Amino acid sequence: MNKSTDPDDFPAELQSIRKWMRRFEAEAEVASASAECVIYARFSGRAQKEASIERQAEVCTGYAAQMDFELRSEHLFADRGKTGDSLDDRTALEEIRRLARSKAFGRLLLYGWDRLSRRSADGMMLFDEFTALGIEIHVATGSATGRVDLVKATFLSLCAMEERERFLRTTNYAQWVAAGKGTNIGAIPYGFRKGRGRGEIVVEEEEMKVVIRIFTLFVVHRISPRKIAYILNKEGIQAPRGGLWSQEAIAGSRIRCGGILRNPKYIGWLIYGRMMRVRTPGRAKTVTRVRSSTHWKKVYRPELARVDPELWRKANALLDETACDDRDEPRERRSRSVLVFHGSYRCVCGQKMLLGGQGISGVRRLVCAAALKHGTCDRRGSTSSLFVEAEILREIRDNILSDRAVELFEAEFVVAMQRARDEALRTRAVLTERIGQIDRWFDASIDRSVLAGLTSDQEIGQRKRLNDERERLAKELANLHVPDGTVDLAQIAIPKMRDEMNRLIMRMPLKDPTEADLKLVTALRRLIDRVAIDRMPGQEGYTLTIDASLVGLSACQTIASRGLAMQTFVRACAAPCSGRVRTPELMDHLAGKAKTNDWSTSEEDWSVVAPAWSGWEHPKKRLYLDATLFYLRSEILSLSTLPPPYDDESIEYGVKVMIAKGHWASALAALEQVCSPAVANLDTSRLAAKTRRLTAAC
Repeated sequence: MNKSTDPDDFPAELQSIRKWMRRFEAEAEVASASAECVIYARFSGRAQKEASIERQAEVCTGYAAQMDFELRSEHLFADRGKTGDSLDDRTALEEIRRLARSKAFGRLLLYGWDRLSRRSADGMMLFDEFTALGIEIHVATGSATGRVDLVKATFLSLCAMEERERFLRTTNYAQWVAAGKGTNIGAIPYGFRKGRGRGEIVVEEEEMKVVIRIFTLFVVHRISPRKIAYILNKEGIQAPRGGLWSQEAIAGSRIRCGGILRNPKYIGWLIYGRMMRVRTPGRAKTVTRVRSSTHWKKVYRPELARVDPELWRKANALLDETACDDRDEPRERRSRSVLVFHGSYRCVCGQKMLLGGQGISGVRRLVCAAALKHGTCDRRGSTSSLFVEAEILREIRDNILSDRAVELFEAEFVVAMQRARDEALRTRAVLTERIGQIDRWFDASIDRSVLAGLTSDQEIGQRKRLNDERERLAKELANLHVPDGTVDLAQIAIPKMRDEMNRLIMRMPLKDPTEADLKLVTALRRLIDRVAIDRMPGQEGYTLTIDASLVGLSACQTIASRGLAMQTFVRACAAPCSGRVRTPELMDHLAGKAKTNDWSTSEEDWSVVAPAWSGWEHPKKRLYLDATLFYLRSEILSLSTLPPPYDDESIEYGVKVMIAKGHWASALAALEQVCSPAVANLDTSRLAAKTRRLTAAC
């Protein structure tokens, strides 16, 4: 006879157990109360479109209706353009996981298991997570349609991962075959454009001229990629991807390569398979690595070559030499001005001179690294880079590039070059002969071993010693430099360079440099090897010890050749002046401009201005107008420090009166109306604030 299961039939002594069972039954009812469904959809963005999401939602909705499932009001969660190979950046999936933890739904509908994940580990982790939360996972299509259990989840995860690997293998093989036929795989680099056929590229001649110019500036003139980008941006040349040029666009990076200077397509070589991407486990980020060259697919297409292969090789050699820089030093790119002899400064103690702060003018200060960081040098004071560089430029103009120094260099350099060449050739002959002796000994030792039938311990030790010696000699032979060139200074315009020193001094600090300025700065950096600054504590003046070699004026010479004719020049410098900086060269130049009336009004100009000023009677009113024009053209002077004939004490007050009464505005309008050369390209912004202030006061 069966016993009744009615709770009321429980004996009194078991009622407490029944209450305990009812408590868990209530919790189970609450846990399974939410039987609503949500739909998760995803497409990777490779060959799929937004319609893929609509198709997945339509199929899952039909499956829910067939199974009599209830959909939430907000039931569709979609990740668009997200790979299934990782869980990172899957915002819709993260939202579903958050709702699952809050018991907001009870079933998860998928178009296919691969929409959830294409990695078996990630798929099984999600299955365990949803199952532990009491959520059912259903697949709406395919042979696995229905609820997913543990066995089915394991099988589907493996299938999804295998399908992805097969797709990647097929795609890579197709690209590999196309690359072997000379097809361009990937983006079209700057200087080329898309051809008629698929994967075909042709040369864009106008852009290729810019590419050749970049190689020439970098290799021949030794202008850095950052400065080349500055030149191209200043000329308004559009970058490969639009916008502004950058250092990375020109030089690329050491790890990923790239950049115009590293691209082999400019010499006609199409290379595929050089880089490979490896995904970090559990992350969406990829790591780019370089494959062995044996796995590269290389095709030569001479019709695409526009850059000289030797020029391309030298550019990449220079990039390799300058790849490692000192990250502890302040970088010049943060400056508002160009430091002409950047990297050449040393303290008298031998340590580098670091760059200190700078003001609005862009002038930076030089301070000894040992004194600043460690306090081991007693030269703790700083020196203005403006005065130091001006003195170096004067030394170059007066002594380093003087006729006597050039004659002495030509006489000494030829002798030193020939002596170094003879010594290098003798060393090469000695090394070659010794390497030959070792090779002959090894050949004979093989015969001895064969005849004796064995190798003695002494011979084994001798072979090891000779093998080490041969490796050392071969390394010395490979690093041996044989000078093979001379410098013809007759081809270098030395007098013109001396004149350019004055122009450069007047522009210090050098702001907004042009291409010609950067070429000159690069040549000067090759000319000057080292500048030692000695400024004793409490001393106003300082001493510069300059190591220079005229070999540096030739960009094709190596560092070893420049060291053969190094000359040392010592220059005693006066104390830097305080206040606004005005170099004597600049003041002489401005005095000459004032003396010749280059920036003043002509008689024709005054005949236009005089009628507009008919109501203002003053004997010096034309002088005030000319002084104002000179002040605007000179850019850095103030009204109280103009050269003669504008050094009258009343000039500054007279100009203020002229502005306050509106005479300056009327004269400027009259001259602009007749297109007078006196106001052509004149920047009047320096007077704008003063004009508003004085006009408001009146």
